[in-house]
Amino acid sequence: MTALELIQLLQTLPPHTKIVVRGYEDGYNDILKLNEVKIKPKADAVWYYGEYVDTNDSEAILAIDLFGVNQRVKDDLL
Repeated sequence: MTALELIQLLQTLPPHTKIVVRGYEDGYNDILKLNEVKIKPKADAVWYYGEYVDTNDSEAILAIDLFGVNQRVKDDLL
């Protein structure tokens, strides 16, 4: 998806629609920031891995990662 495609989709939504990203194992999280990343396709990616990987190659694709995590204190980290 490109920025233009995302903008077009977002413009069809009510202005106060919450936008989230998937959680680590389950559920959803708020988007906390947009990270600029350089990626390239991973030819041998299996279905449970992302189809792109980080890279600094000259043919890298500039992309935006919608970053979000659960900010609640984790019981297992106490």
